[in-house]
Amino acid sequence: MPGVRTGPAARDARFRRWARRVAGVAVVLLWATHALLSLVGGFQLVNHSQAVEDLSSGRMTSYALLEDRPGGGSSTPGWWTQEDLEPGTVEGLRTGTTTVLYTVAGSRPRLVVPDHITPSMNSWGSWTEAEVAWIEEDLVTSGLPSTVSSVVPGRVLQAHGLLGLVLVVSMLVRVVFGAAPVHGTRWFWFWLIGLPAGLGVLAWAIWEEGGWRDHRAPAPQQRSSGGYGFAVLLLGSFVLTAGSQLLAWLLGVTVIPL
Repeated sequence: MPGVRTGPAARDARFRRWARRVAGVAVVLLWATHALLSLVGGFQLVNHSQAVEDLSSGRMTSYALLEDRPGGGSSTPGWWTQEDLEPGTVEGLRTGTTTVLYTVAGSRPRLVVPDHITPSMNSWGSWTEAEVAWIEEDLVTSGLPSTVSSVVPGRVLQAHGLLGLVLVVSMLVRVVFGAAPVHGTRWFWFWLIGLPAGLGVLAWAIWEEGGWRDHRAPAPQQRSSGGYGFAVLLLGSFVLTAGSQLLAWLLGVTVIPL
């Protein structure tokens, strides 16, 4: 039939098209697994009174004093890296630079907030003297394991970090050394890798690997440029961070993802 390609060239084109779609589905599944691990291995926010109850009832299995709360924003690592949790000091409790994290059997690690505030990802407050006294006189002297490594979810944390690294490295290799992307330049996608939560990788999987809207792909000289990608990274990071914090506040989310 005129206009219809047949033979080896047509079979090769069909194979490449389906290989792209399979790769796109695989990346989406990996991204979804990474996001799920982030939630499963997250930290539960609880009030000081809950920590007192867990210690007195014997449910608490370990604790750690941290220099900063997980997700506290003291550093801005990429979404594919793990946040370093540094040990804090008892003196830091009074200056507001130390937080308390502990574990109970069969539950995610618990991050303690003072009783006078409602547990929330976006709220924080200073300890009262009575709360500091309990930490010094009861918790620290409890004899429980008290290292940072004893309170972080080891296997989930390792799987989350490994999967994030696999996603970002494979994306970089594909962007730099693979076939020229259709919807944006290599530099455009290079910058989008940095979008929070790996959303740039998800966008690549849908548009470039999945072939979504290929029929409306721009001419090569009109593809989105690196400068546009950098602007999207800056604006998108701000909007996504602010939006997630607002949503967490509205919904009363009490889990800090990895």
